[in-house]
Amino acid sequence: MARCVLAGWRSTSPGKYRGSRKRADAACGRWRRSGRSVVTWEDLRWLREVWPGRIIVKGVLTGDDARRAVDQGAAAIVVSNHGGRQLDGVSASIRALPEIVAAVNNQVEVLVDGGIRRGADIVKALCLGAKAVLLGRAYAYGLAAAGQPGVARALKILQADADRTLRLLGCPSVADLNSSYVDVPADW
Repeated sequence: MARCVLAGWRSTSPGKYRGSRKRADAACGRWRRSGRSVVTWEDLRWLREVWPGRIIVKGVLTGDDARRAVDQGAAAIVVSNHGGRQLDGVSASIRALPEIVAAVNNQVEVLVDGGIRRGADIVKALCLGAKAVLLGRAYAYGLAAAGQPGVARALKILQADADRTLRLLGCPSVADLNSSYVDVPADW
């Protein structure tokens, strides 16, 4: 099972989720007190009952799990193997992405995390159906090297590489990306 992320508790609309911060804190506290590091489908069901906001489920690597998350009220899916730290033998996130995009069939947004090191990786993920990518290492390395200016520089490097990749593909914009720009092996 994946990790659950509470989204929307810092709403821009005053009072939209009255008491949401308390609900978020209570939900997170439940897992901390349980001493478990695994979130179960039962936990997601319970969370959906007590949390009125959006729930993003991270760590999904199969189409079946993606459909189950949607059926249980997920607002979005993050395809992630958690950097391979949890289980080093699981599939790469990019490899699981097409199956999950097909499984949710545009019912929710699909994001991808893990293995995104270059702008070309961002383009590949978008071609395979991700609506966005999560970048952990790039900004962390930039932050460690040079603080906020380092983060800005890391993001500029990624953007320049993504723009260069689009030009090399002959694709006019990110909005025009699709699976025809990548060659996916048949055994995926």
